[in-house]
Amino acid sequence: MSLDRLYRALKHVAAASCLVLASAGSALGQTDGSERISSGIDAAAERYAADVQWLADDARQGRGLGSEGLAKAGMWMEKQFKTIGLQPSGDDGGFRHVFGVPIPDPSNPHAQKGFVYAFNVIGRIPGNGELDGVVVVGAHYDHLGYGGEGSLEPDSRAIHNGADDNASGAAALLEVARQMQERRGQLKRDVVFMAFSAEERGLVGASNIVRRPPEGLSMDDVVAMLNMDMVGRLRDDKLSVLGGDSAEEWDAMVEPLCERFGLECAIGGDGFGSSDQSAFFAADIPVLHFFTGTHAEYHKPSDDADLINAEGGARVAWLVSDVAGTIANRTGDLTLVKTSDGPQQRMALRARLGTIPDYAGPADGSPGLLLSDVRPDSPAEAAGLQRGDIIIRIGEMDIASVQDYMVVLSEANPGDTAPVIVKRDGEEVELEVTFGAPR
Repeated sequence: MSLDRLYRALKHVAAASCLVLASAGSALGQTDGSERISSGIDAAAERYAADVQWLADDARQGRGLGSEGLAKAGMWMEKQFKTIGLQPSGDDGGFRHVFGVPIPDPSNPHAQKGFVYAFNVIGRIPGNGELDGVVVVGAHYDHLGYGGEGSLEPDSRAIHNGADDNASGAAALLEVARQMQERRGQLKRDVVFMAFSAEERGLVGASNIVRRPPEGLSMDDVVAMLNMDMVGRLRDDKLSVLGGDSAEEWDAMVEPLCERFGLECAIGGDGFGSSDQSAFFAADIPVLHFFTGTHAEYHKPSDDADLINAEGGARVAWLVSDVAGTIANRTGDLTLVKTSDGPQQRMALRARLGTIPDYAGPADGSPGLLLSDVRPDSPAEAAGLQRGDIIIRIGEMDIASVQDYMVVLSEANPGDTAPVIVKRDGEEVELEVTFGAPR
């Protein structure tokens, strides 16, 4: 959507209601509306582009765990939090929340070699105290460094800049903080901003906050958690809002705000997934994960800043600021909806195929596991599975979701073979896979 079309759409909607920090019962900031958007989105896009460029520059060494580049990225996020005016909410009165990441001993799979230390960055905008609880907005700022484990070009030693994953989310986090800081006097609840580290090592930074929150923050006080991971490649104005089934109120709350920004939002899915919100959902907190979709550059050295849609990233950030503001001013708790099967990470997997699911699912909402990519030299690649395939059956089991797929991997053994039926270009294709050993 062009900016002119966006402005016209926003002006039409703003004629009926206020845009920012609105709630169903009463709108805050009654002078805010399309005028604010039309006068501010260009500047926001410029800020967003500059922030992504800094984080995804080669000088940051791909922001890999234990690298100087990641440490400098964390210090830079801390500086931005200070400049925006957030109150430090980490350990010992500072912005940092430090934790250790175990490093396995390659000579002994049952032992560890030591720890690498990293830190989350945490800041707060206090509300006026009318309502209890806090809203958490987060994004991770680490990536894969020079590749290796997790890279889709595992033999490459090139810098993986991770512009979309997740400099895009970290830049959006800063823009959300700027927008909400401007209207801090209208907030009835506190809003806490978290820049996570070590997400690529298995949500380690977010999990450490949930297990060991800094002083002054209890998970019992968190009303909702909003996560932004890979929000820099908006295409055709389509945005996935994952976790939409984690609270009964999400659809009614988020959909009108998406429409105001000219975004076509697909809202749904439980709160478990492959990003930081999963750690909070496991602690019984309603969550959302804003996501513009996977692409061919995912986890490759080619995920660079010149491919980022800065205007789209800024729009997503402004949408998230509106959602956060709505929650901050909404009386009462959200109605948590828990799933019975638990997070994927907790399921013991006996086999692997080497596929990368697209957690947004098929575009038409049909059942099946959409593949965002296939790992090189994997059993899936050997079987002929391809990016864009929708797996609908493995062996005797119909595959309607990621959860069904994980059940198959938890029951299969390395070396087992099974027929796989996929939808490809509208046709059903049957392949045969041989499961590999989990890594």
